[in-house]
Amino acid sequence: MANPYLEIREYIHSLGVVSTHDHHWPGALYTGVDLRSIFHNSYTAWRAELPELDDRGRCAAFILRYKCNSFFLWLFEALEKLYGLPVTAENLPEIDRRVQDAYAKDNSRPIRILKENCRFEKVINDRQPDPGSDLGHPELFAPAFRCDGFFSGYLRDKPDPNGFFIYSLFEGAPVETLPDYLEAMRLAVKRKKEAGCVALKVAIAYERPLTFENTDINKAAGAFHNPGATEKEIFDFGDRVMFSLAEAAAEFDLPLQIHTGLGQLKATNPIGLQKLIESNPKTRFHLLHGGFPWFDDTYALLAQYKNVWSDTCWIPYLSTSAAAGYIVTTLEVSDAHRLTWGSDAWMSEDAYGALLAMEHTLALALSRMINDGLADKPYAKYIAKRIMHDNAKEFFGI
Repeated sequence: MANPYLEIREYIHSLGVVSTHDHHWPGALYTGVDLRSIFHNSYTAWRAELPELDDRGRCAAFILRYKCNSFFLWLFEALEKLYGLPVTAENLPEIDRRVQDAYAKDNSRPIRILKENCRFEKVINDRQPDPGSDLGHPELFAPAFRCDGFFSGYLRDKPDPNGFFIYSLFEGAPVETLPDYLEAMRLAVKRKKEAGCVALKVAIAYERPLTFENTDINKAAGAFHNPGATEKEIFDFGDRVMFSLAEAAAEFDLPLQIHTGLGQLKATNPIGLQKLIESNPKTRFHLLHGGFPWFDDTYALLAQYKNVWSDTCWIPYLSTSAAAGYIVTTLEVSDAHRLTWGSDAWMSEDAYGALLAMEHTLALALSRMINDGLADKPYAKYIAKRIMHDNAKEFFGI
């Protein structure tokens, strides 16, 4: 049997895309972009910083060392397609010049890359410190309301990890008790929904474990307005906040996106969410990143609970080979309608790299299913369009 990979990949490349999770900036922050700033603000910076471009020896060694890493591999591919030169030590200064010229001549370049090269029809964007902003492009960005600040709100003057003060969103009566706080939180969610937000987002896995208990409100109040609160009291407060967010998500029919997997790596695997998911059957949980590297947890939750969706954002960029297996198994344990994808990027070049990674990964996964007799080509193309476009459009109501 001929390998169907190329046909499936070409089909995927023809599709419009709904990106379900991104962090794109307001346009003013893209001033003065050069090659170094693209690398610095991409996931490659999590591994290593770009050497000085005029040091060809170090640049050549840098490329040889890191090109096997998925972050670098796909950003290199994106840069080559966007700026017309292979990423080599000799070409880096010229690529840098082309990047600077492109941004200097066109202040709409980040948006054009997203619309034209990435083919994004809609982007679910998570922006701090302005939660819920559409960045002045409502035709492209549908905002998610990032809710991490609510976990810091046990103290009035405590910012969230991004420097945002959650009390700035509260209106109306004074917030003196924990019930006051939870109601103010609920109303803030309601206002964000009315202002156009299409999802709630929680990335608290960078700050604490994802094991949440349905903690009694009186117990959770131990940390409230208490500068001397213990870690346990703060966790109890966070437990109550998380359950209240899940209830608000159901009340206002907003998907609840939760970062799972990599973070602080202390009990941030998805199975910790089981009690939260089971206790809130009307809430639609959108579990981001497949819980990488704890894929089995996500498989189990998808198989057990129909109110769980998986988002493959970041997985092809973290490990392209692992992502192909993840997609196949996820489809096998759930269905064709509960899997989505987002680029999870700040820079548009990085978003394009993430898309190229997903196109390759999804084509690998679907061609494997065809070769194994698990799908024919028409059904594989149906799945591809569901994952890249239709599932997200239906899920977020956009």
